[in-house]
Amino acid sequence: MADSKRRRGRSFGSVRKLGSGRWQARYHDATGRRHCAPQTFAAKADAARYLATVEADMLRGVWTDPSLGMATFAEWVQQWQATATQLRPSTVATYDYLLRRFLMPAFGEVPLGRLDVLAVRGWLASLHRDGEVTPTTIAKAYRLLRRILAVAVEAGYLPRNPCTVKGAGVERTREMRHVSVPELLRLAGLVPDRYRTMVLLAGFGGLRWGELVGLRRRHVELADATVTVAGQVTEVGGRFIAGPPKTSAGLRTVPLPVVGMTALVEHLDRHAQPGPDGCCSRPRPGDTCSEATSAGRSGSRRSPRPGWRGCGSMTCGTRRRRWRRRLGPPPGN
Repeated sequence: MADSKRRRGRSFGSVRKLGSGRWQARYHDATGRRHCAPQTFAAKADAARYLATVEADMLRGVWTDPSLGMATFAEWVQQWQATATQLRPSTVATYDYLLRRFLMPAFGEVPLGRLDVLAVRGWLASLHRDGEVTPTTIAKAYRLLRRILAVAVEAGYLPRNPCTVKGAGVERTREMRHVSVPELLRLAGLVPDRYRTMVLLAGFGGLRWGELVGLRRRHVELADATVTVAGQVTEVGGRFIAGPPKTSAGLRTVPLPVVGMTALVEHLDRHAQPGPDGCCSRPRPGDTCSEATSAGRSGSRRSPRPGWRGCGSMTCGTRRRRWRRRLGPPPGN
């Protein structure tokens, strides 16, 4: 009689004793589909507590189908990639690298349901401990993992995102030291003539390499001594792809000093393609556009930063000894 009352009192799920002596918990979801707990229990009370937890999750709207959690991370990534939209080619290339280099070796064969906070923390700790990659790269890999698993939560494959490590996705960069005007002018005098204006625009206007290569004649306003940044060129897998700036903040109009504008006028006359849509970095005879932009990249990015650790105004990294001989000792030495 007491057992009959307990059975009638249990409104959600059921438990049964298996031949092994362990207990199994079973229940139905909102669609009527029956599910079994992913594990069996030593005691009947443990199985009942599991059912109570599942029922509470359903009432809160956070329950997920356990069978979906059996899909491996690699299988889920394939689904995520098929639905990821509005990604720039450079972003796709970066994601492919991070997946291949960091995420797949660590989590590829792991079922989604087994990805918990401790697994993510252990992965992060091993990357920092090995010291083979920079903290910036680790932060990028963590953000990608968090983004992929966030979609898994949204799709009902996971009840919650295990990427909850505070500050793990933050890129901490040291403060850059910028070249002085005399140093910038000296540097511009050392590069080939066709790249001199690129150095000056980078230094005086803060334009990045992709924005410099993406400049067209119509972006230059001689009367106002300004250039408008309306696009950029990115290099992906050896190909150069033109597109809009990465964010709306990248769309801007930049004023130039007289020395920069004078050099730009001379550059347009000698090196730019004709017409309003003409590229400001015209290929040399025999060059393809890719070869020209690649050469321009080499000329505009390789330059020294005071202290000889790379130029902050142009995001440069260079052969320090060669530039030390050409420019002389760093300021203050």
